[in-house]
Amino acid sequence: MERERELVGNGADPLIGMKALVVEDNELNLEIVTEVLRERGLVVTSAENGQIAVDLFSSSPPGTFDVILMDMHMPVMGGVEAAKRIRAMEHLDAQTIPILALTANDFEEDIRQTREAGMNDHLTKPFDMEKIFGALAVYAGTDKNK
Repeated sequence: MERERELVGNGADPLIGMKALVVEDNELNLEIVTEVLRERGLVVTSAENGQIAVDLFSSSPPGTFDVILMDMHMPVMGGVEAAKRIRAMEHLDAQTIPILALTANDFEEDIRQTREAGMNDHLTKPFDMEKIFGALAVYAGTDKNK
């Protein structure tokens, strides 16, 4: 996979081998996003709510994930709270990992909340996979720890 990531400069797809944590409580949405991302070459780990995502991220070694796609409205813990907890961690990647909000709400207040929680982008549902791929490409191949 790392070799595939090195090919980015040679015109290869920069998303191949990207490691994504997808956090989504709707089983169908999670299945669709996971499958489409895997077809594109991403390595996907899924979580059904923000608490599971926080636990997975905190217990993972640095570099385990390249990006987090975070639903906003979930039981147990929503996306805003999960993002805040991730950003507050001592984890080496906590301040730099891109966190992209996935939400049906596209109001200014929602965008403000995601930014204040430390999220890097705000993507709306229903999913437009080309927009998601475009947002992921912005963060692909970057060395977060420099």
